[in-house]
Amino acid sequence: MSGAVAMRATDDARRARLRACTILLVDDEEANLDLLEALLNDEGYVHLVRTQDPRTVPALVAAHAPDLVLLDLHMPHRHGLDVLADLQAATPPWDYRPVLVLTADATWEARERALACGARDFVTKPFEATEVLLRVENLLEARTLHAAERAGRERVSLLAAWSGLLAASMDPATALAQLPHLLVPRWARACEVLAPDVPPPDDAHSAPVADAERVVATIVAHDAVDGALVDELAARAGLAAEHARLLAAAELATRERERLLAVVAHDLRNPLGAVALYAEMLGSLQPDVGDAYVRGALATIHSSTVGMQRLVEDLLDASTLRGDALRIVRADVRAGAVFDEAERMLRPMAEARGLALTVAADDGAAERVVAVDGPRVVQLLSNLVGNAVKFTPPGGAVTVRYAVTDDALTASVADTGAGIDADDLPHLFTAFWRRDRRDPQGAGLGLWIARAVAEAHDGTLRVASRPGHGTTFHLAVPLVARPARRRED
Repeated sequence: MSGAVAMRATDDARRARLRACTILLVDDEEANLDLLEALLNDEGYVHLVRTQDPRTVPALVAAHAPDLVLLDLHMPHRHGLDVLADLQAATPPWDYRPVLVLTADATWEARERALACGARDFVTKPFEATEVLLRVENLLEARTLHAAERAGRERVSLLAAWSGLLAASMDPATALAQLPHLLVPRWARACEVLAPDVPPPDDAHSAPVADAERVVATIVAHDAVDGALVDELAARAGLAAEHARLLAAAELATRERERLLAVVAHDLRNPLGAVALYAEMLGSLQPDVGDAYVRGALATIHSSTVGMQRLVEDLLDASTLRGDALRIVRADVRAGAVFDEAERMLRPMAEARGLALTVAADDGAAERVVAVDGPRVVQLLSNLVGNAVKFTPPGGAVTVRYAVTDDALTASVADTGAGIDADDLPHLFTAFWRRDRRDPQGAGLGLWIARAVAEAHDGTLRVASRPGHGTTFHLAVPLVARPARRRED
């Protein structure tokens, strides 16, 4: 029973939708118009417009926007085929307005010409009432289905454009300013965006309120506007406002975290330096035949402190980079001196891990003079080699090669480790990102800082890796001066 009731309700809704359509009746004989009007009224069609003068059809179409036209062919002043041409000219190419021709001309030629000129159906007079009503219902059904399908496409297009504006600006207030251009005149008669005065938060450190939360959009809609569409526009704007608020809060939290890290790192630098210095001094004072445990403990203290100092320096560099304040000082230096210094610092680390470290120069590269910030390049190499040592198992190798041309210093750092998954490669140069979150070593800043040093030299740092085939970083630093450019994170 419930299924039958549902089907009956659906059919009633369909009939009501069709009976709400507007039908234009065009015939020079008043008796024919009376007959058609009585027939359609009895069937429940009440929105009827009639005319005996075919010359008035364009004006009536513009005024009433009929969903269906019932048209005679042989009329004074203007033939029905000419009226068909007028109707086609007045109907947009994306619209579907059917025309049912009702004529006493039963010739095959008349039928073919009418259909060729745009008529959707053809009935000869005298006609059966049931046949005409069936043809009318079928044509109106096609009209309403076409209109619903077109409205659905336009609705999807509008929502897609709205979502694109919200996503592109990351500022809902900016997107709301474009809302009138999207809605008027197709979807609304008017749309006004108002921004009431809202005082800023009292706490300067609190997360800023998303601009969309302070904006009100007033929409004066068409009578037949889809209320669900307006609700969806509002819902998407509200979601974008919430995203903006969360983003602002996250950015504030990030700035606070980095400020705290910078302060803590700065304050730790001197105490750690003192610990490393005294550990090294106490170790040098131990006799060769002294207590091995004491010497080992002092060496552990010194190496652990040096590692902490390296982490502190990375945190300070991160704070500097976030402020876009990384500066380099180029000076003429022998390329070999830079790579020799990096090798001196890194070889003990590699040997402690059981790895073979090779630093090789192409012909004559070691003696070439290059204009770079030597300490920063050493830092870059240290970060790259340190990363390679960390992820290469004992017995493997790390190879550093470099070359110098008239235009650039190029270098590569290759390892025989397990390689990097393709999913991890896009995140490799992201600050505070680590492949293994459980690894307590480092803060995920080394590669980010290395790339920043390369870019500060107007250079590039790229990575190539395949799981099971190791990883190679490629550095290119131009030696010819280039116009200054702002670093892009």
